[in-house]
Amino acid sequence: MTGLAKAFAAFGAVGKNQRWSWSARTPDNQTVVMTFWKDALDYSTDPISYTTFGSRRLHLWKDKPGNHERIENLKWARDHCNGLMKVVIIEAKDVNADAREIADSFVQQRMVMKLVDLNEETGEFRAVNVGS
Repeated sequence: MTGLAKAFAAFGAVGKNQRWSWSARTPDNQTVVMTFWKDALDYSTDPISYTTFGSRRLHLWKDKPGNHERIENLKWARDHCNGLMKVVIIEAKDVNADAREIADSFVQQRMVMKLVDLNEETGEFRAVNVGS
């Protein structure tokens, strides 16, 4: 089991593919688990926020299978979970690299993010922390 698959499993969730899933859902569809890059979390906002809108890397990830699955899971969270998502924070080996690799992942048992905006075509989204 890969690092992210183990992190998703901490919530009882499973992604479609251990190699490329960026998000996951529990078998009962009650919980969506999303990965958030550590350096992209904005702690200067209240509440803490996260956005992929305006990403200079959009062209690199928008057509990836992990993004297509993430769009499905974001829509599911919005439509069936009140927009709420459990969190796995991922840390990049090199935050400046175009094609990022994961150095580490951190399961956040008490952090819950709420989807506030989603572009269903590109997968760009914005979420805010709503606590536990």
